[in-house]
Amino acid sequence: MPMDLEAAVMRKVAWRLVPFLSLGYLINALDRFNISIAALHMNKALGLSATAYGLGAGAFFWSYVLFQVPANMILTRIGARRWIAILMVFWGLCSAGAALVTDATSFVIVRFLLGIAEAGFFPGVAFFMTRWFPSRHRGRAMGVFYAFGAAAGVIGGPISAHLLTLDGWLGVAGWQWVFLVEGLPAVVLAALCPLLLRDHPSEADWLAPEERGWLERTLETERAEAGGRHLSFARAIATPTIVILTLVYTLIAFGVYGKAFFLPLMIKGLGYSDLGVGYIIMLPALTGIVGMIVFSRSSDRTGERVWHLIVPCLIGGAGIVLAGLSLGSHPLVAIAAFCLSSFGISGALPVFWNLPTAFLGAAAAAGGIAFINSVGNISGYIAPQLVGLVRDGTGSYEAPMVMVGVVVVLSGLLVPLAMRRRPAKVALT
Repeated sequence: MPMDLEAAVMRKVAWRLVPFLSLGYLINALDRFNISIAALHMNKALGLSATAYGLGAGAFFWSYVLFQVPANMILTRIGARRWIAILMVFWGLCSAGAALVTDATSFVIVRFLLGIAEAGFFPGVAFFMTRWFPSRHRGRAMGVFYAFGAAAGVIGGPISAHLLTLDGWLGVAGWQWVFLVEGLPAVVLAALCPLLLRDHPSEADWLAPEERGWLERTLETERAEAGGRHLSFARAIATPTIVILTLVYTLIAFGVYGKAFFLPLMIKGLGYSDLGVGYIIMLPALTGIVGMIVFSRSSDRTGERVWHLIVPCLIGGAGIVLAGLSLGSHPLVAIAAFCLSSFGISGALPVFWNLPTAFLGAAAAAGGIAFINSVGNISGYIAPQLVGLVRDGTGSYEAPMVMVGVVVVLSGLLVPLAMRRRPAKVALT
């Protein structure tokens, strides 16, 4: 098949699917993390300590972890087009419903329900990508997808901060406006799913017959090759390679959630206004997008995966440690270090998924992706809870940030161990 035809097919597929799915992930991330801005007022209004806030923030991940594998199994049965639409409606309503919380208990309940609603989206999209993008094109598509998630911090911070200024309008508190306004786009976006998504390339009437034929043959060849050399789901997730990679992802996620839920509160503690906080947290989000694009593109271009994961993990962890050590004495250094940490951690995420998917293969991909993501996101509960406890115990965020940074550095150091244990016949593509 001429390269110009391959390029034409993948360009059509990318423009048809990636913008919509990526916009969904942006809204997904915004509805997950907007409590970090709302907390600037919500914690005082509800009487939440840092520990109680961490408990509520982490409650999202109790259900998020439990429901990921079942959600992905449902997707394979009813198809992405219907399932993703259902999830978008559910999580949009749950996110808006956070405006109704009155105390720590109701806060935990709403976050738990939001976790159920969002559980199937990311692993569902990751699996959906394997049905449309050959391996040599998948890393770049996932890089763009992840970048839109990071973009939630770019637009979410200022938007949420301005919504806080509506405090008292129509008798609604500013933090409640954050949830009400930002929960609705997911419901609107769900209406576009039936129009834009198709479950299989054979259903893509926007591709010419020869284009559909090439894509189906290419993907089927990859699945056949994978089926001949890969393990079943149950055996694959029990192998040392997948166990260690799952731990690596868990430690990376610890860095994501340990920082993200408290970043606005930490910036606020440096003496900035609510609006100032909203705009300052754009900077780490922007550098995170740059990191995702730089590392995913470089990894796809060179075909090298391992060092493209190790290096950003080390950069991200070192950045958080430096930020923690600078919070009390050098605010500008702390902000710059948070930017460096986002560049590294965000750059590691899209590269990471090339390693387990290369090992799992078609038979185990859906369940394996969901398994790794669900176990890894246990950090979504542990990290904010530990950060809140250490913050209340020490009176500052310096010690908890150093702890979070060390954990991320450790994730990078574990990657070579996982790769030494992989079977030689598994290609890292």
